[in-house]
Amino acid sequence: MELSSFMSAQVAQLQQTVQMSIMNKSLNMGVASSIQMLEQLPEQQPAAPHPHKGTTIDVSV
Repeated sequence: MELSSFMSAQVAQLQQTVQMSIMNKSLNMGVASSIQMLEQLPEQQPAAPHPHKGTTIDVSV
């Protein structure tokens, strides 16, 4: 009985290791895809001027 419980514990540990490995690989693929998408984005255009800033001056006396 002790050998069976020991093997059961080892199987559970192996399953956890495999699940973590699969999750890690999936995250790495997601990060690689995200980086590739960011690199393919067009260059940022310069910011457009504000439509109201600097066009009128409000002076109160």
